[in-house]
Amino acid sequence: MALKTVLIADDSRIFRALMSEVLQEHGLEVLQAADGREALDTLLSKRPQLVILDALMPMLSGFDVVSQLREKAVDYQPAIFIVTAVYKSRRWESEARLQYKVDEYLEKPLEPEDLVKAIGRHFPEFLGLPGRPASDKQ
Repeated sequence: MALKTVLIADDSRIFRALMSEVLQEHGLEVLQAADGREALDTLLSKRPQLVILDALMPMLSGFDVVSQLREKAVDYQPAIFIVTAVYKSRRWESEARLQYKVDEYLEKPLEPEDLVKAIGRHFPEFLGLPGRPASDKQ
Protein backbone atom coordinates (compact mmCIF):
# COMPACT_ATOMS: atom_id res chain seq x y z
CA MET A 1 0.00 0.00 0.00
CA ALA A 2 1.27 3.45 -0.84
CA LEU A 3 2.25 5.77 1.97
CA LYS A 4 -0.53 8.27 2.62
CA THR A 5 -0.81 8.71 6.38
CA VAL A 6 1.83 9.00 9.12
CA LEU A 7 1.50 9.18 12.90
CA ILE A 8 4.13 11.20 14.75
CA ALA A 9 4.07 10.39 18.46
CA ASP A 10 6.39 12.46 20.60
CA ASP A 11 5.95 14.44 23.80
CA SER A 12 7.86 17.34 22.21
CA ARG A 13 5.39 19.66 20.50
CA ILE A 14 8.28 21.28 18.62
CA PHE A 15 9.51 17.93 17.22
CA ARG A 16 5.97 17.00 16.14
CA ALA A 17 5.44 20.37 14.47
CA LEU A 18 8.76 20.33 12.60
CA MET A 19 8.43 16.76 11.32
CA SER A 20 4.73 17.28 10.48
CA GLU A 21 5.59 20.26 8.34
CA VAL A 22 8.26 18.31 6.45
CA LEU A 23 5.93 15.36 5.80
CA GLN A 24 2.99 17.55 4.82
CA GLU A 25 5.25 19.26 2.27
CA HIS A 26 5.66 15.78 0.76
CA GLY A 27 1.89 15.42 0.48
CA LEU A 28 1.29 13.15 3.46
CA GLU A 29 -1.55 13.31 5.96
CA VAL A 30 0.03 13.63 9.40
CA LEU A 31 -1.60 12.55 12.65
CA GLN A 32 -0.05 13.54 15.97
CA ALA A 33 0.03 12.12 19.49
CA ALA A 34 1.63 13.68 22.57
CA ASP A 35 1.95 10.49 24.62
CA GLY A 36 2.07 6.73 24.23
CA ARG A 37 -1.57 6.08 25.16
CA GLU A 38 -2.80 8.58 22.56
CA ALA A 39 -0.41 7.02 20.02
CA LEU A 40 -1.76 3.52 20.60
CA ASP A 41 -5.38 4.69 20.40
CA THR A 42 -4.67 6.56 17.16
CA LEU A 43 -2.84 3.59 15.63
CA LEU A 44 -5.69 1.24 16.41
CA SER A 45 -8.40 3.58 15.10
CA LYS A 46 -6.71 5.28 12.10
CA ARG A 47 -4.16 2.64 11.01
CA PRO A 48 -1.56 4.85 9.30
CA GLN A 49 1.01 3.13 7.08
CA LEU A 50 3.92 4.66 9.03
CA VAL A 51 4.40 5.49 12.70
CA ILE A 52 7.24 7.55 14.10
CA LEU A 53 7.47 6.89 17.85
CA ASP A 54 9.58 8.60 20.46
CA ALA A 55 11.21 5.89 22.57
CA LEU A 56 10.55 7.74 25.83
CA MET A 57 7.06 9.27 26.22
CA PRO A 58 4.56 9.71 29.06
CA MET A 59 1.92 7.03 29.66
CA LEU A 60 3.55 4.39 27.42
CA SER A 61 7.04 4.33 25.95
CA GLY A 62 7.44 3.87 22.23
CA PHE A 63 8.48 0.28 22.94
CA ASP A 64 5.32 -0.30 25.00
CA VAL A 65 3.24 1.08 22.15
CA VAL A 66 4.86 -1.36 19.72
CA SER A 67 4.31 -4.32 22.07
CA GLN A 68 0.68 -3.49 22.74
CA LEU A 69 -0.02 -2.75 19.09
CA ARG A 70 1.33 -6.15 18.06
CA GLU A 71 -0.88 -7.84 20.70
CA LYS A 72 -4.06 -5.93 19.88
CA ALA A 73 -3.85 -5.77 16.07
CA VAL A 74 -1.86 -8.73 14.76
CA ASP A 75 -3.11 -8.14 11.19
CA TYR A 76 -1.90 -4.51 11.15
CA GLN A 77 1.77 -4.10 10.15
CA PRO A 78 2.75 -0.44 9.71
CA ALA A 79 6.34 0.60 9.19
CA ILE A 80 7.61 1.55 12.66
CA PHE A 81 10.36 4.09 13.26
CA ILE A 82 11.68 4.68 16.79
CA VAL A 83 13.35 8.03 17.46
CA THR A 84 15.36 8.63 20.60
CA ALA A 85 17.46 11.22 22.35
CA VAL A 86 18.24 8.87 25.24
CA TYR A 87 18.89 5.32 24.04
CA LYS A 88 21.89 6.01 21.84
CA SER A 89 23.99 2.93 21.18
CA ARG A 90 24.25 -0.05 18.87
CA ARG A 91 23.01 -2.22 21.72
CA TRP A 92 19.73 -0.29 22.01
CA GLU A 93 19.29 -0.22 18.25
CA SER A 94 19.96 -3.93 17.96
CA GLU A 95 17.47 -4.72 20.71
CA ALA A 96 14.83 -2.49 19.12
CA ARG A 97 15.24 -4.19 15.76
CA LEU A 98 15.38 -7.75 17.10
CA GLN A 99 12.94 -7.69 19.99
CA TYR A 100 10.46 -5.06 18.79
CA LYS A 101 10.92 -5.52 15.03
CA VAL A 102 11.19 -1.79 14.36
CA ASP A 103 12.02 -0.79 10.80
CA GLU A 104 14.21 2.22 11.63
CA TYR A 105 16.01 3.41 14.75
CA LEU A 106 16.84 7.09 14.48
CA GLU A 107 18.70 9.27 16.97
CA LYS A 108 17.79 12.84 17.86
CA PRO A 109 18.55 15.46 16.91
CA LEU A 110 16.94 14.19 13.74
CA GLU A 111 17.46 16.21 10.59
CA PRO A 112 14.44 16.37 8.28
CA GLU A 113 16.44 15.04 5.32
CA ASP A 114 17.46 11.98 7.38
CA LEU A 115 13.81 11.24 8.09
CA VAL A 116 12.95 11.64 4.40
CA LYS A 117 15.75 9.22 3.43
CA ALA A 118 14.59 6.69 6.04
CA ILE A 119 11.03 6.84 4.75
CA GLY A 120 12.32 6.34 1.21
CA ARG A 121 14.03 3.11 2.25
CA HIS A 122 10.64 1.63 3.13
CA PHE A 123 8.40 3.51 0.71
CA PRO A 124 10.46 4.05 -2.48
CA GLU A 125 7.55 5.82 -4.19
CA PHE A 126 7.87 8.52 -1.50
CA LEU A 127 11.11 9.58 -3.20
CA GLY A 128 9.68 9.12 -6.68
CA LEU A 129 11.30 5.70 -7.14
CA PRO A 130 9.42 2.67 -8.39
CA GLY A 131 7.50 1.14 -5.50
CA ARG A 132 7.54 -2.37 -4.13
CA PRO A 133 4.49 -4.58 -4.51
CA ALA A 134 1.53 -3.51 -2.38
CA SER A 135 1.73 -6.78 -0.43
CA ASP A 136 4.94 -5.62 1.31
CA LYS A 137 3.19 -3.24 3.71
CA GLN A 138 -0.35 -2.82 4.92
